[in-house]
Amino acid sequence: MTTLSQRPFPTQVRNKRGLGGCLLQVIAIFAIGGVLFLAITAAFAPWGFFLGGKFHIFPYWQGWGTFHARTGDYPLFVSFHPAPGGKGTHGGSWVEGNGFLCTPRGERFYMHVGGKMRRPLRLSTDGEAINVWMYNWPPGRGGFIADHRPELNLEGHWQNPNLVLNDGGSIARSFGPDGSVYRGGDPNHPYSKDPIMITLTPGPQAEFEAACKAAKK
Repeated sequence: MTTLSQRPFPTQVRNKRGLGGCLLQVIAIFAIGGVLFLAITAAFAPWGFFLGGKFHIFPYWQGWGTFHARTGDYPLFVSFHPAPGGKGTHGGSWVEGNGFLCTPRGERFYMHVGGKMRRPLRLSTDGEAINVWMYNWPPGRGGFIADHRPELNLEGHWQNPNLVLNDGGSIARSFGPDGSVYRGGDPNHPYSKDPIMITLTPGPQAEFEAACKAAKK
C-alpha cells in the first residue's frame, strides 16, 4: 500500500513532465529546421543534392586528398554545402563548410571553407569551374584571433565524383621550407610559380586521418 510519504509531490510530477516536454520541443525545433533547410536548398540550390554526380538526400559533399609539395605532404579534408550568401559580390553559386589541413611537421589546422561557382548551375556540376578558399579558424576562438594563416586559395573544376584543383602557389606562400606556417609580414612574400595539383576524392574522414599520420616526417 502506498503511503502519503511515498507519493510524489505535484511539483515533482510537473518537473518530470516539463523536462520531457522541453526535450520534445527541442527535437521538434531541430526537425523543423532540418526540413526547412532542405526545402530552401531544393528551391534555390537544387544542385546541392547532386554534388559529386549522384543524388543524395543531404545536400553536401566531402572529400580528401594530399598536396605533394617539395617540403612534404599536406593532406586536406573538406566538407561543404550550398550557402545563401558569399564572399564579396553577389551573382554566384556559393558553398561553405569546414575542413582540416595537416602538415609534414604533424601540425593540424581546422579550416573555414568557402567556395564559388557560376550561376545558374545545372543539376549536374560535372565540368563546372570552382574557386575554393579556406583559412585557419580554431574552434571556439577563431573569431578572437587576428592571424588566420595558413590561408589557401584553390582553383579547378568538378570531375565527378572528384574535385580537381591547384593551389595557385598558396601552399608555398603559407609554409616555409621546413613546413612551418609562414608568420612573416613581408607584403611581397611571393606565391610559387609552380602550383601544386590536388584531387579531392569522396571518402570518410577516417581515411584522411590515416593520411595525416603517414605525412608526418
